[in-house]
Amino acid sequence: MARTDTPPRCKLSKWEKQRLQQQAEQFLAEVYKPAIKPPPRTLIQLHRGLLDQVHGAYLQFIAKYACPGPNALSPFFEIAFARLGYFGPDSWNIWARRHNDQWLVLGSRMTLRECFDEMRTNPWFER
Repeated sequence: MARTDTPPRCKLSKWEKQRLQQQAEQFLAEVYKPAIKPPPRTLIQLHRGLLDQVHGAYLQFIAKYACPGPNALSPFFEIAFARLGYFGPDSWNIWARRHNDQWLVLGSRMTLRECFDEMRTNPWFER
């Protein structure tokens, strides 16, 4: 097995997950949702919404797209574009999803606020 620099996953308590989810929803409402514009009628893939999801020690930000074409396999699809990993009290790593579905670490040992600031300014998380 290959050795990585990622520390072992930490556990979030139930109340920490709830607090994290509230902060993530507020961040999405302030930063990403105002940037969603109605697409041109000819565009096949269009933004429908944004979600956040706590999964274990990770918080994922997910974009939801619609596929209105008659040959679409599914009317919608979702893809995670950012992931925050919890590694201790206010210690987070931040990843961006690459075009090949691999996660790219963009920062480690950051506070939650620093992660959100990174998502506001880094082109990997373009709105």
